[in-house]
Amino acid sequence: MANSKDLFSSSIEKVSIGDFSEDAYLNYSMYVILDRALPSLLDGLKPVQRRIIYAMSELGLKHSSKHKKSARTVGDVLGKFHPHGDTACYEAMVIMAQSFAYNMPLIDGQGNWGTQDDPKSFAAMRYTESKLTEYSELLLQDLKNGTSDWNPNFDGTLNEPKFLPSQIPNILVNGSSGIAVGMSTDIPPHNLGEIILAVQYIIKNPKCTINELRDFIPAPDYPTGGKLLLNESDIDSIYNEGSGNIKLRAEYKASGKYIEIYTLPYQASTTKIIDQINSQLIEKKISFISSIEDQSDEKNPVKIIIKTKGTSHDDKDVMNHLYFTTDLERSYRVNLNMITTDGKPKVMNLRDILSEWALFRVKTYKRKLNYENENILDRLHILEGFLIVYKNLDKIISILRNEDNPKPKILKIGKFSENQYEAIINMRLRNIAKLEENKIKDEFNNLDLRNKEINSILKSKTKLNNIIIKDLNILSNEFSQDRKTSIVNDTEISKQIVKEVKISDEIMSVVLSANGWIKAYKDLNFSSNTISYKSGDTYLDRLDINNNKEVSFFDQKGFLYTMNVNDIPTGRGYGESLKKYFNIDDGISVTGLINSSDEIQTLLISESGYGFICENKNLKSLNKNGKSIIKNKDSKIFKPIPVNPTDHKYYILITSNHYLLVGKLSDVPVMAKGKGVKLINIPKTDDSEKVIFSGVINQEQRLEIAAKNKRSKYIEFSQLQPYIMFRSRRGKKIEQKFIHKKLKLNYNINLGKK
Repeated sequence: MANSKDLFSSSIEKVSIGDFSEDAYLNYSMYVILDRALPSLLDGLKPVQRRIIYAMSELGLKHSSKHKKSARTVGDVLGKFHPHGDTACYEAMVIMAQSFAYNMPLIDGQGNWGTQDDPKSFAAMRYTESKLTEYSELLLQDLKNGTSDWNPNFDGTLNEPKFLPSQIPNILVNGSSGIAVGMSTDIPPHNLGEIILAVQYIIKNPKCTINELRDFIPAPDYPTGGKLLLNESDIDSIYNEGSGNIKLRAEYKASGKYIEIYTLPYQASTTKIIDQINSQLIEKKISFISSIEDQSDEKNPVKIIIKTKGTSHDDKDVMNHLYFTTDLERSYRVNLNMITTDGKPKVMNLRDILSEWALFRVKTYKRKLNYENENILDRLHILEGFLIVYKNLDKIISILRNEDNPKPKILKIGKFSENQYEAIINMRLRNIAKLEENKIKDEFNNLDLRNKEINSILKSKTKLNNIIIKDLNILSNEFSQDRKTSIVNDTEISKQIVKEVKISDEIMSVVLSANGWIKAYKDLNFSSNTISYKSGDTYLDRLDINNNKEVSFFDQKGFLYTMNVNDIPTGRGYGESLKKYFNIDDGISVTGLINSSDEIQTLLISESGYGFICENKNLKSLNKNGKSIIKNKDSKIFKPIPVNPTDHKYYILITSNHYLLVGKLSDVPVMAKGKGVKLINIPKTDDSEKVIFSGVINQEQRLEIAAKNKRSKYIEFSQLQPYIMFRSRRGKKIEQKFIHKKLKLNYNINLGKK
């Protein structure tokens, strides 16, 4: 008998832990991407959503039928197609029923399906009832007419559609969001009528541009309404590249000292906004609001009444402050990532989405026509047999009555095929007796005519396109709605800086920490060294500024952010993190403070040695996502340097390899944004070398070089003459006599010898 140990060892495949883990992770990743998180371009649905819609159609829950318990639907979905948790399945079902989540809900719900203020306040599935909406049937129509591919379900006992033969680009109409492994999607909803017009145009003009399509689709359209701040550069980025950001504001109307907010940004909560305003009232950050009340009801889903103190406050100033400090204005990330027709995830631009969907629609319609044609040909074949039967009716009836095995003789009469014979033999004698030649011929001729019509359509691209365009017109007339989201140009709005109403004129000292915590002090006679910080945090910068002004700062990716000095917390404690006010990425630090109200200029420099001068009037941004000013990939940004041309004549740069360059500020261009120009030449062959110090200097100043526990060394301005050269040069290595060897050096510019 063979050794049992040898038997087992020979059947075991040995794989390294690394290879096994990698393979398992990749399999899991693809499962999440393809089967859970990302929607299909074809029908705009994720697998669980598609399974819910299909299961409801199989249950007969059409829009014209009665509602049934949602638990029945969830049970069918889990038992037949989606063996996962019932809670997750039901939540996916709820979202498809919420009119404030979808422009065109796919499910008609009865009962408590959540509210705009609290979308997750829906009742349990045993209490709610549901059926499909009329719109959802646009996704299902012709499903069983050869228009879809089918896959076996999880246990192989049933088949489920790989996609639904949607008659409209649902991917854009309702949008989608999801997080996969290593990627995500955030597709905003759009107006159905606008989408249909764009599809019709691209079918007629397949080589059209994105700008042409944008004549029909100016921007997304959110189901909750609101005012979309249309920034051309952001919209260009979204529709041309498939990613970007978009801003949405609440809408209001004012009468005297009352302001009524009647729409909110998408997914914004009334309760949260009221809490945000009340918090500011408690902390005395605002003094112009007397009271705030939520009067929302079924008739008015959003109705927030704000009462101001007196009538002297401008409603625009009040709302501008609230837009900046609450969720009355929200920014949305857009990422047009989806599963394409080839089954792979891809970030797509607007033209590619519509073009690929139009091709899918044409292909689907062809499959429908081919399926119909096959059925017509099968029926014509049977009718040909019936015509032969009619001509030989007496013989065939006699054979059927007298023969035990009628098949050979019947086949001999008309040379019938097996299908024809089966159709004849399965007919009742009374039906055969009732056969009328004219009726058979009429049906035959009608079907033959339809067959020729289908073949004509299939052979003509123009005819096929015209039919699809005509069908889209019908759908547009039936389902189109007015745009819910209004559009305003953001060009001027983005230049406005939020101003507090009736702010006292007072100088404050704003302190910024290295980890991005900010605080304001009324006492200007304090030392920055006496301030307490959170563990691991240190002092970064300080700015004395009037409290009715604005202060700006950069993050190290080159994004600019602006806030009111009056909004900066005061009193005890560490202050507040800037991430409370702005959407700053984790792990990204901030640089120094800028007085954006000053009429001076600021020198902006990156570690790669590029830079430019920017006028402070351009260094303002109300966007919570910031505004990209310095475009310098993978290169950190230095602390911004205030520049006064009358006081500062030169800039100074030092690299990690101790190369020093002094250049004239007059050689540095003034720009609003961009990468800038090369101020010092760092060889591309050395990836480690970078700028470690930047500053401005005049003839009365000197360069200080300090090291820990060592006496500072100084380079007087007169000694800097060899280092003065035109921008973009390599610079000159600092003489060894000025450098503390093998020590970490700190550089500073201060007053020279008198």
